[in-house]
Amino acid sequence: MNESDVARVYVYVANSAEKNLETGIEQSVWGWKPNRRGVVRNHDLLASLKEGDYLYLGFGGSGHIKADVAQEKTISRIEVARLTGGLYEHSSPVWADDVYPYRVPLEFVETWEDVTRDDIGPEGIEALRRSACGEGGAFSPESRESVQEKLFQKVLEDYEDGLTDAEDPADSTNWDLPSDLDRRAYVLARAEQKKLRRKKLNGRSEVYCDLCQLLLPVRLVHTAHIRRRSQSPHEVRLDPHNLMFACVLGCDALFEHGYVYVDVDGCVQASEKAKDGALVSAVERLGKSCSAFTKNNAEYFAWHRGNIANVNES
Repeated sequence: MNESDVARVYVYVANSAEKNLETGIEQSVWGWKPNRRGVVRNHDLLASLKEGDYLYLGFGGSGHIKADVAQEKTISRIEVARLTGGLYEHSSPVWADDVYPYRVPLEFVETWEDVTRDDIGPEGIEALRRSACGEGGAFSPESRESVQEKLFQKVLEDYEDGLTDAEDPADSTNWDLPSDLDRRAYVLARAEQKKLRRKKLNGRSEVYCDLCQLLLPVRLVHTAHIRRRSQSPHEVRLDPHNLMFACVLGCDALFEHGYVYVDVDGCVQASEKAKDGALVSAVERLGKSCSAFTKNNAEYFAWHRGNIANVNES
């Protein structure tokens, strides 16, 4: 059989069906109820399955959730199975909770753990999400381009007022726009940043810079990540404790490039990068303590010290 002739379909197994998954592995079979939404919708797909095709049974991490949310989830495990025959119908008892008469015979070949879109692509994650929404029906993955386009359009719909904000200094910068290949990722990142900034500002028109303590119009203050966004996992990027206000009068750049850092006591310190020349004067205008520092974000400031400011704390 040519690789192009091999079908690969995804099925999501709900947490409540974990015992059924273990039984399916033991008995080398998987089954469906004929009246389930995803089964009715994709009956032709089930009927077309044949020996040599692959079934990916995903468990944990997805569910009846939005497509963009699903893309950031980690699937606890995926059981990879190769079909040893096509779809058949039988009512003999296999699973303890019910009869699942639509069945396919399988051989389970491997288990993948902690699976993300980096492993199976956004199209694989979306197929599992659609299966979850379709009560465990089998779904073929759409093309990667199709899934990415849908996610892109969803972001644009969520932000009909645009992804730029005249009061956000990040949107006043003359950006070098990304290539077409990276533009969707760029838009998603800007949408994420906009949502975080709006929540942190909470309607205020002026805020204090957490490094120099100046009270400034919000258009002069960045909502800055303490641990760099580009080097953080998704949950850290969205953690409000990983944000602080840093003004565009110099504080944001000094912190971003590691010329200053926040020590274990929350005090603003100059790094070795800022011990000479005009940088000394630039650092002196900063406050003595960082008003954003708390026990909840101490680990993020520690990451910045070690990875950006290159402070040796041993």
